[in-house]
Amino acid sequence: MGVVGNAANDFASLLERYHAGDTAALASLYSQYGGVVREAVRRRLPDRLRREYDSLDFVQDVWASFCVAPTANRTFETPEDLGGYLAQIAYNKVIDVCRRRFSTKRYDANREVPMPLDDDESEFGFAGPEPTPSQWAIAGEKWAEIASSLPTAHVVVIERIREGFSQQEVARMAGITPRTVRRIVERVRELCEESS
Repeated sequence: MGVVGNAANDFASLLERYHAGDTAALASLYSQYGGVVREAVRRRLPDRLRREYDSLDFVQDVWASFCVAPTANRTFETPEDLGGYLAQIAYNKVIDVCRRRFSTKRYDANREVPMPLDDDESEFGFAGPEPTPSQWAIAGEKWAEIASSLPTAHVVVIERIREGFSQQEVARMAGITPRTVRRIVERVRELCEESS
């Protein structure tokens, strides 16, 4: 496994401390064997899934499994035994994902088609950033609710803002200061947040 190691008694002592619940011992195990686990994941993870899965996610899964598995039936005589055990867990985690992604039709990665990069190549009608009709309807209802609680002069100011006029233009049209327009806009913003 290539784990540069400690003497046998240091290794046994480290495992004893880990089994006793010493978090420093777990951190030491992680620092010594993290590379072994990462290498095992990277060696087994197919290129096709590297875009979807980060190897560090698998590494975290391996350590989570190692930490929650019952410790009574696991004995490691040498550092290489522990490295092999962790590498086997990593292998199993990657294989589980590969089986799920390549052997079931629902999640089959081989059926995936990359999205075209240019709009001309697009065969699909993807939704843009524009609001949907239902979002417009909901916004209209909320605005009507908020407008009913505002003075008429404030509603006129906000209507001009909604039409696309700048705050300075609205101030000139309404014969008020830009500061007053900002206060009205801020009050409406607060009402919107309260109604959400």
